[in-house]
Formats: sequence, C-alpha cells, structure tokens
Amino acid sequence: MIQKFDFKILKVKLFLSKLRNHHTFKNVGYLTLANVLSQLISLVGAFYIPKLLGPAYYGIYNSVIAYVALFGVFTFSGLTKVIIRESAKDTSKAQEILESTIGLRSLCSLLAATLSIVVVLFVDYELGTKFYIAVYSFSLLIQGTQDSINTVFISHQKMKILGAVAIAKQLLRVPMSILLLHLGYGVLSLIILHLILEISTTIYFYRASQRIIGFKFFSKIQISKEYLYSGGRFSLLNFFNVLSGKADLVMLSFLTTPTNVGIYALAYRLVEKGLMLRVPISLSLFPYYSAKFENKKPHIKELLTHTALISIPLVIFLVPTIFLIEPLILSVIGQEFIASADIFKVLVFYLVFNFSVIPWGLSLQTTSNEKYSLITVSVCAIANIFLNFVLFSKYGIIGIAYATLLVEIIRLSITIFLVKIKIL
Repeated sequence: MIQKFDFKILKVKLFLSKLRNHHTFKNVGYLTLANVLSQLISLVGAFYIPKLLGPAYYGIYNSVIAYVALFGVFTFSGLTKVIIRESAKDTSKAQEILESTIGLRSLCSLLAATLSIVVVLFVDYELGTKFYIAVYSFSLLIQGTQDSINTVFISHQKMKILGAVAIAKQLLRVPMSILLLHLGYGVLSLIILHLILEISTTIYFYRASQRIIGFKFFSKIQISKEYLYSGGRFSLLNFFNVLSGKADLVMLSFLTTPTNVGIYALAYRLVEKGLMLRVPISLSLFPYYSAKFENKKPHIKELLTHTALISIPLVIFLVPTIFLIEPLILSVIGQEFIASADIFKVLVFYLVFNFSVIPWGLSLQTTSNEKYSLITVSVCAIANIFLNFVLFSKYGIIGIAYATLLVEIIRLSITIFLVKIKIL
C-alpha cells in the first residue's frame, strides 16, 4: 500500500515537473505572472479612480469605454487568431502571413473608429459623453495595429516581452491617472493618457518585433478568401462574446443613470481584474492547441486536466474576496459605492465558469470548428440581452449581475456538449 502511494506521489511530481519544463506552460507562467503583477498595480487605480471621480463621472467614463468596445468587431479582430494559428503551424511563414494581413486589419480598424464616431451622433447621450467617445474611438485604430504586431511574439512564443510591457504600462498609467484627477482634470485626461500610452506601446512593440521577423508595416492590402472566412468567424465570435458578457455597461447606460452605471462598473471592473488573467492563459494555450490538434483529436482527459488546473486555484483565491469586499469598499472608496459589494459577490462566481470554458472553447477554435463556438456565443448573446432586460426590471442593477452569471453557465454547458459530440 505504501509503495503504491509513493508511486502515485512520484507520478504527480513527474507530471508537475513536465508542466514546468514545457515551453507552453512556461509562457502561461510568464504572462500570468505579468498580468497578476500588472493587475495588482491597477487595483490601486480601480479603488482610487472611482473615489476621485464619484459614481456619476465614473459611470460616464465606463460607458465610454464599453461603447467603443462594441465596435471592436469592425476592426476585424478575428484576423489576429488566424495569424497566430497559421504562424504557429510554420513560423517560417510568419512574415508572409503578417504582411498579407496587416494592411487589411489597419484599414478595418480605421473604419471601425470612424463608424464609432458617426453612430454616437445618433445615440441619446449627453454632448460631453459623445465628445469623450469620439476621442476614445481612436483607440480602435491603435489597438488593431498593436494586435497585428503582437502576433509575432505570440506565434514565436516570446511572451516575456508582452508581460514586461504590461507591467510597465500599469506602473505609468495608475499613478499618472491618480495625479491627473488630484490636479482637477477629469474623464478626458484619463482618455488622452490611455491613447498616449497605447501609441507608445505600439511603437515599442513594432521595433521589438523587427528583431524577430523583419516584416513591412506598410504592406499592400491583400485579400485571402481563407483568411477572410476564418477571420470573419473569429470576429463575429469576439463580437457575440462582448454582447454575451461585456455589453452590460452599455445596456445599463441606456436603461439607468450614470450613477447606477458607476456603482455597477466598480464591481465589474474589480472582477475584471481576475478576468484579465484569462487572456494570457488563452493566448498561451492557443498556439499549443493549434499545433497539438492539427492532426489528431483532443483527448477529454487532457481537457479536464487543463480545466482543473485553471479553475481550482481560482476558486481558492476567490472565496476570501467575498467576505472582504464590503469592508474594503467602505474603508477605501466610501459609502456611496457600498451597493457595489453585493454585485461583486455575484460576479465572482461568473469568473469561475468563464475560466472553466477556456480549454473547451479553444479545442473548437483550433480544430477549425469556430462555427460551433459562434453558435454558442450567439445563443448566449441573445440570452444575455433578454435576461438583462427581464432581471433588471425585476431586481434593478444587481439583476444584470444575475443575468451575467446565468449566461456563463449556459455558455459552459453548451460548449462542453458541442466538444463531446463534434470533436471527441
């Protein structure tokens, strides 16, 4: 019995050692550590920015960010995953693939920024909010360019650069944002600071990427039917993902006052700090799944193992936050945001289901089954909009949090079902 037990311990140790030495999990580690550090830094801003702005202006600030994010689909954001998937299969073709797509992506990003500005003219927002949106819309052009360049680091699995820049950016953004607000500047100063930092970051990424592959930034716009088809599906996938889980602030901005938007936004942004860890995990596993599942099917045991490795540590971390959030808001931000605590307690459970879906969703996307992911998020988007209206009318702003949690449970259930019947 003792020998069997020792043998099982040895197997676990060997498995963990293999994970530590595998380049994919090293990349997960680099980006996860970088995002933990950057999000810990940004937590300071997450508490002090709403305190300095107050609920109403904090609500306006978040309405601007959420509104512009809806137009991300028009940047052809799904093309990024196509570039990563194809480049990961054969990195010698990375330059050719990037040069054939970056022109189209930049053009689409410019059109997205223009469309965001034009549409807001007809939206029932105050004039000041419309102006903020017009300025912030230029972030779509910057982000589209930056995403294309970053495919170089992701496909070549050079995650340290992305992690280091994420930390540096927060070290600049948080103290400068607090300083600007203390000096009496408002929402516009935060938007301009964001644009300056993103432009600077994009320039740095471009120069660093040239040391890996010397691609031409101003490349001729080329149209590939294969890339358009796959990129279009990924873009729709991203858009429906926004509608199914990240459009709540926009809907609230239409349904209620900026003050209520600000109260919900505080809870949402705090939970989002945990959600940001999803990005490095997903980006790191994407090229690994692309290469591994190119010629063979995923194995359910591996998907379950990855799900457990992602979700169990998350649950252990989140449980204490449920008890700490209310006294933390009272002592750091103030009584006017106390309603955010109850919303937070609901949304933390959303995080668990959101992270759990990563391996299952990626197994669909990396085996050219994006259409099934698209079906899933389409259903979730419709459910989210419907549940938001129904539960908001019944429970108020916390009803939006209930809707978000229910939709994420639906997403996980449908995704696992589709993987089991279509791939495994």
